[in-house]
Parts: sequence; C-alpha cells; structure tokens
Amino acid sequence: MEERRPKLESSTKAVDVKHPVPVEQTLDFLKRMLKGEIAKLTPEQIKHYVESRGRDALSLIVASMLSESGETWLDEAAERFPDDPRVAAAMLIKRGVSSETGEWIACLKEHDPGNSLGYLLAAKSALDGRDLDGAMKELSALESTRMNDFRETWQSGITDAYHSAGYLGMEAEWLGMAQTPVVSGEVMKLSAGIAEAMVTAQERGDRTTAESLGRSGMKAAALMSDRGDRDLLINQLISVSMERKLLNQLHVFDFVPGDQRIVVERLGEMDKRIARIKSVIQSHTELLPTLTESELRQYTRRVQVDGELKAMEWLVTQQQVEH
Repeated sequence: MEERRPKLESSTKAVDVKHPVPVEQTLDFLKRMLKGEIAKLTPEQIKHYVESRGRDALSLIVASMLSESGETWLDEAAERFPDDPRVAAAMLIKRGVSSETGEWIACLKEHDPGNSLGYLLAAKSALDGRDLDGAMKELSALESTRMNDFRETWQSGITDAYHSAGYLGMEAEWLGMAQTPVVSGEVMKLSAGIAEAMVTAQERGDRTTAESLGRSGMKAAALMSDRGDRDLLINQLISVSMERKLLNQLHVFDFVPGDQRIVVERLGEMDKRIARIKSVIQSHTELLPTLTESELRQYTRRVQVDGELKAMEWLVTQQQVEH
C-alpha cells in the first residue's frame, strides 16, 4: 500500500520571511492543506535556511526534499558527508535503485549498525538479485536491531526550514508532517520477495528454509511498526500488509512463524485492526476542519507525543463526549 500525500504543487504563495501568517488564518491554512494545497518555500528561502544552519548534512537533505533542484543539494550532502547514515538513507529514497545502491546500503549498515533499515534494504537487494543465502544472512541480523527510518529527524528539519521562512509554529509543524518522505514503501517490497522465496523453498521440500524465511519476514513486518499505535499510520498499515503477504503462503491452520497462534486467528486480528484504523480515519477526517484553534493545538501535540492513531481516537472521543 503506498502512502498518499498531498501534491507539492500548489497555487498557495510562500510566506515572506518578514511577514508571518497571522494567527487567525491558522485554521484556514489547515483546511487548504487538507485539500492538497501545500505552501512551498522559494529557492531563496531554502538557501537562507541552509546557510543559516551552516550547510550541515540535515539542512542539505531537507533542501533536497523541498527544492525543485533537489539533486544539487543532495549531491553536495553526499560529497561532504559520505559517512552520514541520514545522507545514505536520503540517497536511497531519492535515487532509488541505481549503480550506487549497494554503496549507500553498505554505508548505512556500517555507520548505523543498530538500525534495521540497512539490513532490510540489503535483504531486498539480495532477493532482487536471486541471492537467497545473502538475503538470509542480512535477515538474520535483524534480531539485534531497531528500526529508524529517519522520519522524525527529517520532519524536524523540514519544520525548522518553514520556521526560518516565517511560518507560525503550528503551521510549520503541519507542513513538516505533510512533506516528510517515508522509506517504508521500499521495505514493503521485501515481503513480496520473501513470500516468493518461501514458496520456492516449499516446492522443493526445503521446510527448514521456508520456516526461517517466514520467521524473518514476520520480524521485518514487526519492525516496521515496532512502536505500535505510536508509530506512523502508514508504517502500521505497511506492517499489516507485509505480514499478510507472508501468511497467505501458509495454510489457515498452520502456526504463525515464531508464534503460537494459528494463521486464521492472526488474520482475523489484523482484519479488526484495519477496520479500527479505517473507522477512526473517516471520523477524524470529517472532524478536523471543524476544530477550534485550541482543539487543533491539542490535537497537534497529541500527534507528536502519542502518534497519529491515538491522537485521532482522542479527537473522535472528545467530540462524542461534547455532543
């Protein structure tokens, strides 16, 4: 499942550094964002931000994400900070599969060895190249890692860039949330490769390899949403999608790899979770444009502290109590 984001192109004018958006326009600003109108920074504002931050690695990455000439900023980041794992992750997102993919994956693993991301991308690359042994070696390293997709770092940087251009706190925060890219889409493709390898192993009677792949695949899916309800909603949905791809290769009365539940039981749990998420998203979407500024501030803080799903559920509950 791919994340749907508002388009960057918009008729909304960028705010002048010397003339911040008035407070009374905050709600209208959010409503325009919900319609896909995302205010863009001008090249001058982006340059001002980068220079004010000393052209450090994060500012260059953020500039590459916000600028139409992003490749130039990213090239500078890669040249000046080749050992920074944030740069490696940004290169892998922006450039996709290229002749440099292996180099940046290696950089990510070397300079951020406790991060699952490098091993997940390495496993996907190995499976793409039909290197099952290589993929299983990468997957075996997941047990001692935690997932960091750098989203929080990049979101903070993008928010900072809008602050430097004169946007108000809450508006800058929403713009940061709306424009931060995620790497989970690439990782999601890994489950398809694992599922295919599981089928191949089963067909040749190699149950040991099939079960090992199943356990590794379940671990990869869990890592995508290892903070539970606090995790990004798109990551929660991708985690479910990855797990379902793997479980669909098994008989409904088989045990879930590495678990004591049976497949049909686990599939039922996932269906309930998806139904819960869909229901709260629908209610939240209808309520958000009706909030007062105070309610919007509370909601924004809850998104940052408790995560999107918990914040949405709080919002729906509050409105039900009041009405």
